[in-house]
Amino acid sequence: MKLVKNKYFYYNILAITIPLALQNLISFAAKMVDTLMLGRADDTGALLSASYLANQPFFLLLIIIFGVSGAGSVLASQYWGKQNIEAIKIIFAIILRISVLFSAAFSAVILLFPRSIMSLFTKRPEIIESGAEYLSIVGWAYVLFAVSMALICSFRSVEIVKISVVVSLFTLFISAGLNYLLIFGNLGFPALGIRGAAISTLIARIVELILVLLFVFVIDKRVKFRLRDVFKRNKQLLSDLMKHGSPVIFNEVFWALGILVQAAILGHIAYSAGDPVAANTIAGVVQQFATIFMFGIANAATVLIGKAVGEGDLEGVQLKANTFKLIALLAGIVACGAILLLRNFAVDFYNFDEDTSRLARELLIVTAVSVIFISFASIYIVGVLRGSGDTRFCLFLEIAALWGFSLPLAAFFAIVLQLPVPVVLLAMRSDEAVKTVVCTIRLNGTRWIKSLTRDNY
Repeated sequence: MKLVKNKYFYYNILAITIPLALQNLISFAAKMVDTLMLGRADDTGALLSASYLANQPFFLLLIIIFGVSGAGSVLASQYWGKQNIEAIKIIFAIILRISVLFSAAFSAVILLFPRSIMSLFTKRPEIIESGAEYLSIVGWAYVLFAVSMALICSFRSVEIVKISVVVSLFTLFISAGLNYLLIFGNLGFPALGIRGAAISTLIARIVELILVLLFVFVIDKRVKFRLRDVFKRNKQLLSDLMKHGSPVIFNEVFWALGILVQAAILGHIAYSAGDPVAANTIAGVVQQFATIFMFGIANAATVLIGKAVGEGDLEGVQLKANTFKLIALLAGIVACGAILLLRNFAVDFYNFDEDTSRLARELLIVTAVSVIFISFASIYIVGVLRGSGDTRFCLFLEIAALWGFSLPLAAFFAIVLQLPVPVVLLAMRSDEAVKTVVCTIRLNGTRWIKSLTRDNY
């Protein structure tokens, strides 16, 4: 297998991956602080479970924004290879408008029906009530987040990534500090519990948006995206975005809905000795930490593969894809080892009962095994194939593997057979292995390389 020998290529990978990994690390730290503080504030695990389930709608919105931004990045990265800044500005504007529309709809539903939303994920009244309190405050932050994240993700397609680190660092300190004050009532502040966590998140989102807008409209000199550009339109680019980018959006949405179904399956398991939701929350936090570098690589692959396609360097595209195959293997092995090393250390952070702690350790073993396949699947789908423009194939594969295989299998194991929770989780993650095998076969040919830009624009 031929690999890229140009050192500059590996420098570019690191130049994109490291800032994104730092951003993910900071986001992980913020989530870790939230979960630790809520876990310490309530040794029953109810507040942590409520926060986790209440954040599922936000997770869905996050994935939609990523999908919309990813759809734009497919085109923008290829136009970046052509150095067509005007086309990139219009694509950014389309992404921003769509993101605001989706987030406003989410915010309205969350604020109007918080208890109904929580009832979708659990039947426990104390969790429903706590989660509804959280949603009634956090729902106001959805539009703020959408604007910030859409702009940050868009600028990644033109290799501007450092701003995300700066913004995430500021919001981490603000969120952590306010959590310390408002969850526990330190330094004379009221002890608000889960409401305090929600208020902290809302304030952090406000600061985040201010910093992002300052960078985009004042500091950036590469794209020079201005307020008037938000209203720019072009029927050709919109048509191209809908044609080639909509599979990316649907891909992310169907994947996110699948994660919500997984959360609902775990939330309705009543035969387990420990709390499956709380245990899976710990496993999810550790997985996020272990895969920080991995998803930075996937985003780097999107930009670098897309740029190479835009430049017309088809031989270089194939060499880069081969290189990312090897990188995916190495990243998966490292992530697996990290999870196994952190397993006991992470569980001991939380003040849970013995049954839930034991269950969390078991779920982390399943997570360690599955993360190797997650590495391949994410770098292949989110990175190489998406950057090359092969978006429809990614959509069909995601739906078939998740909705046609792993979710029915997990539901059957949990509802009908009532198998142990680790076995159910293993079934939930089985789609990653399916996607890895199919993507490996797909990348052996050249049908996945598709130029999406217009020469006459």
